[in-house]
Amino acid sequence: MNVEEEYFDTLQNIETAIVGVYKSQPALLDMEVLDALDGLIRVYGWEKEGRGTPKMRLSERSQQVFEDCRRICEWRLGRQLLNPGESEQEGEDDKEDITVTEVLLCLKRIRSSVGLWNKQGGRQGYLNYVRQFLDDAMQRLDT
Repeated sequence: MNVEEEYFDTLQNIETAIVGVYKSQPALLDMEVLDALDGLIRVYGWEKEGRGTPKMRLSERSQQVFEDCRRICEWRLGRQLLNPGESEQEGEDDKEDITVTEVLLCLKRIRSSVGLWNKQGGRQGYLNYVRQFLDDAMQRLDT
């Protein structure tokens, strides 16, 4: 089974967070998403190695992507609730916690996707692709 099949829900959760930032900040660029993903990969890579937390400098938009995606990763790891103020049971029906190794695998897969779609579509190629993909998926669910 490939990463997309095995971790579809986690990938979709992270990409939904990215698209959320894009919708609120339409000037967001693929490169800013890459910076945020690289930062997350460093954070979780260092954690896995027991090295603490790296210092990072991110642009304001990259920082927003970083924070929103990290919240999703921490939720998928079972470390925090998805939304502040919700109870332990809310939103947890079908979610299985994953490991730091699996979070890294998902982040690296998304990073690869950003590179591919950026080459094909330009400065916002990935963002436009993933936004359309998620919008189409939501429409299929509504019908």
